[in-house]
Amino acid sequence: MNGASSKRVLGIGLLVGSILLLPNQASLSFAEEPAAPTTQEVVAAIKRRAQQILEERRKARRLRFSGEVSQGISYEKNPANAAERNGDWYSEESLYLSLSKKLTPTLSWQTSYSGSFDKYFEYGDGTYTSQTLTPVKLTWQPGRMWRADAGVDLGDTWYPSSGPSNYREIKPSIGLRQNLWGRWFHAVRYEWFVRHYISKRARDGAGLDTLTPREDTRHRFRYELGTTWKEALLKVKQEWYFHDSNDARQDFYDAQDYKLTASVNRPITKKLSANASYSYELKNYLHRQVSGITAESRYDDTQIWTISGTYDFNKTWSIGSSFSHTSLNSNDPTGDYVDWTATTSLTAHF
Repeated sequence: MNGASSKRVLGIGLLVGSILLLPNQASLSFAEEPAAPTTQEVVAAIKRRAQQILEERRKARRLRFSGEVSQGISYEKNPANAAERNGDWYSEESLYLSLSKKLTPTLSWQTSYSGSFDKYFEYGDGTYTSQTLTPVKLTWQPGRMWRADAGVDLGDTWYPSSGPSNYREIKPSIGLRQNLWGRWFHAVRYEWFVRHYISKRARDGAGLDTLTPREDTRHRFRYELGTTWKEALLKVKQEWYFHDSNDARQDFYDAQDYKLTASVNRPITKKLSANASYSYELKNYLHRQVSGITAESRYDDTQIWTISGTYDFNKTWSIGSSFSHTSLNSNDPTGDYVDWTATTSLTAHF
């Protein structure tokens, strides 16, 4: 067979093979192509999606209730903040309740109550009850980048064995948070409170009690910067406040305060998480004099180290433990003290 004949035979073979394979390829192509949905199916899918969206919105706008109750036991080395450091055990029972509701897709309302009772076994003056009611807190989140909130707290603190320390307060606040690049965020907050002492009187310039109950006011500004790195939440918080009292004896409680706090929180396992923090606080009294010195105002430097961990048994029960160390150095030697506290608590969430 010459070259021309070979080419003709090869061409005929390829043509026949293509014809034989064409039906199989065509049937395979038609089998892989899905059938176009009918008009009725499209309308039904749209209705199902609309119903799903409506149901999600109904769930989001329902009144939600949550809370937790906790029982703890602690040992504090220096509850009186004195030089002798006489330690004591104390128990703490606490309760937190919250109601929330989504008013609009971007606006939420919340009310909450928190209360605690700390009872020292021997140091009776340290036993106290603290309660805070937040009747209204509004949170507005127009998008993923911004969140703003505003609310007011009503507080009551009662010392059974130390009547002059009992007080009530009202504290409105407002805050704004912005998400930055990547996982970074920052937030600002302003708080103001007025504190009314129930049985303690304000003093005059000579140190004598007046007929007016003592009242304190405080302006607090806070700035916070944070990020998430390798599952760890890192935050740095700066606070500044100005405290003013109507006690006129050397303006004893008037002070400016600057506080810096750094913290890290990281999950160790799915159920175990750990937290560590350090804070430095500088309090400058405006006119409170150092003992025995009339020309120098007092200042206090306070450092606090804290480590803690939480283990979640399940969605309801968790156990936590913490250790904190506090040291205060002052230019008034009578104010120096060192303290540490170890705590273990069991919490039920609902």
